[in-house]
Amino acid sequence: MSDFLLQHYLLRSAERCPDQTALRFEGRELSYGELLRRSIQISDALIDTGMEPGETAAICLDKSPQAVCAMFGVLFTAGAYIPLDTSYSPVHRMLTILEQSGTRFLVTDGANLLKLLQGANPEQLERLRLLHILLVEGGAELDDADFGMIVQAAPDQPLRHLYKGRRQPISEDLAYILYTSGSTGVPKGVMITHLNARTFIDWCCGYFKPEGHERFAAIAPFHFDLSVFDIFVPIAVGATLVLLSAEVIQHPARFTTAIEQGEISWVYSVPSLWAAVVQYGRLPAGGLPSLRGVLFAGEVLQPKLLHQVMELLPEADFYNLYGLIETNVCTYYPLSEQDGIRDTPVPIGYPCGNTGVVVVTADGRIAGAGEEGELCVRGSIVMKGYYRNPLLTEQSFRSIPPNWGLGDKLYCTGDMAMVNEDGALVLIGRKDALIKRSGFRIELPEIERVLHDMENILDAAVVDIQDGEGYPLICAAVIVHEAGSFTVLGLKQAVGKLLPRYMIPDMVHVFDRFPTGGSGKVDRQQLKHEFRKRL
Repeated sequence: MSDFLLQHYLLRSAERCPDQTALRFEGRELSYGELLRRSIQISDALIDTGMEPGETAAICLDKSPQAVCAMFGVLFTAGAYIPLDTSYSPVHRMLTILEQSGTRFLVTDGANLLKLLQGANPEQLERLRLLHILLVEGGAELDDADFGMIVQAAPDQPLRHLYKGRRQPISEDLAYILYTSGSTGVPKGVMITHLNARTFIDWCCGYFKPEGHERFAAIAPFHFDLSVFDIFVPIAVGATLVLLSAEVIQHPARFTTAIEQGEISWVYSVPSLWAAVVQYGRLPAGGLPSLRGVLFAGEVLQPKLLHQVMELLPEADFYNLYGLIETNVCTYYPLSEQDGIRDTPVPIGYPCGNTGVVVVTADGRIAGAGEEGELCVRGSIVMKGYYRNPLLTEQSFRSIPPNWGLGDKLYCTGDMAMVNEDGALVLIGRKDALIKRSGFRIELPEIERVLHDMENILDAAVVDIQDGEGYPLICAAVIVHEAGSFTVLGLKQAVGKLLPRYMIPDMVHVFDRFPTGGSGKVDRQQLKHEFRKRL
């Protein structure tokens, strides 16, 4: 591929259709020309603060047009952006990512900066004060003297730098870093290059064939990998991106109203969103006639839910997508009523363009049809590695025997899969203690570590089970010092101060002692059995 970069999608669409609506949010609109102008204004301000090509900048903004402008603004500096989760993560986690990333730059607004300042301990506060901070909105109440550098980006600020005159990155350079749950307790930064992202985006444009007159719903939070489709695919084709707030998405009836009134063409989300719509969305069959495509990803798609949604949306096309943050989406499966999928797992399908996917058995062979093994991925869609963690990067890839004819290395997903009789990949489950729910990847050992650090807890073990609908539940087994001073609510509140809401245990049970196996290790299967009895 040539050195066509993510920001070039915006440049191309702004040149072709400058007056076309690029973003729509809560009754406000931004054209492609305005989006380009505001993005370059942010780039100008970052360059003024000393940001050099190849550096990173964290973005701490709620889902908004300003956040999209900030992403492109960082890209126009020839840098890479790091989106922080302002909706689900506690301040402690955001500050941990800022520290772990080592970034010198922060793009935020007054409200979010105050939230960071109020939640920081003295050491973190000192680190914040050393950052070069760019405020896109608010902040008049802050004292500039308290910071190394703090500047404002005003929408009427004239452009002082010309994009064409800047040193540009190449496609193998970093575009963004997405942080995800880490088994060591420290979030992992996944490095995605322009080429990695473009491989996915260009495949989407070629396969789904979206058009400029269509509208895409931006559902995923911007720190979540599903947002890459939401943001860049519509901008690549000059379509309209409709940003939906967390409040709308969490209320099924408001969500369906927003899709209907916004005449949305494409929706890309985790299946559990549609489970809520089916149950509470008050949606009659055929009630969203504008929907052309419904894409599922981020969770296991249950056959029962699939057919319920198909009955509600008979005119839409359906697709099941699979991938990790490290691989973008690497497989796809077009769905139809004719598939006859009822009680069997919904396939994850076939490799996307410029992507190779193989199933490798425990003894290191390429699995045959019907044979289980670990799903491994290669190609330009796979991440560059983990940020500032070369050892973990090395451990995540495996060398390929020359006789396989597949290139140098494979990324090992940790997911177990098989190829069915139709040649489609079917996901079986995880080989480790990692789960995905609501699209978020969760390392159960990270939750255990938080529990172990609590004063009243002697021991803790975290397992997952599924409820009657197949939704994963996080279950915490604990042994406490003093049962009288322990409450489940107190535990959940304490976890919520350190981890995102989606990592708070759903079920908590106090044990006198944990069941163990012959080796003396905790018998996690028996723990799962104990929690299933309590459903």
